[in-house]
Amino acid sequence: MVRAQPLLVLSLRNPGGADTWRDTWRRLTALVFSCGLATRETKAIEVHYDAGTSRRFDACLSIPSSRLAAEVTADDLAQVPGARMETVMGHGPFLHHRPTAGHDGRPAPAASLPPAAVPHPASLVPAWPRYHVYACSPALAGETPVITDTYITLTASAPARP
Repeated sequence: MVRAQPLLVLSLRNPGGADTWRDTWRRLTALVFSCGLATRETKAIEVHYDAGTSRRFDACLSIPSSRLAAEVTADDLAQVPGARMETVMGHGPFLHHRPTAGHDGRPAPAASLPPAAVPHPASLVPAWPRYHVYACSPALAGETPVITDTYITLTASAPARP
């Protein structure tokens, strides 16, 4: 269990559907590069809000410093409709999971783990959102982007009634 540090990001909502996934990441990545915000420390994060099959998520690329973030203007954000500056992972605690390679060589996302496989204190239960961290922007990765870390939000469960 970890407490993640709040992370300032540029984000773009993927409206759903696997056919828009790569395009969402391409548009966001192009914006970050055009604003001069991409560095070696940039993190690519997908924020998933539910377990449904809609593929609705926010694509996020971290901003290296608040000084650089202050240089991003409304005109910069207007280049990509729907892009916004926000803070993610500003709450918690989180269960940190480092995926291991599955049968196809890709890491298995933590969301696919059965609840029993996710250890947590009895008073905390897995909740949404969940955060998948990629080795780099999926727009820059090959056919199979690698998930390097998954953070699962934990919330307090209601106490049992006597």
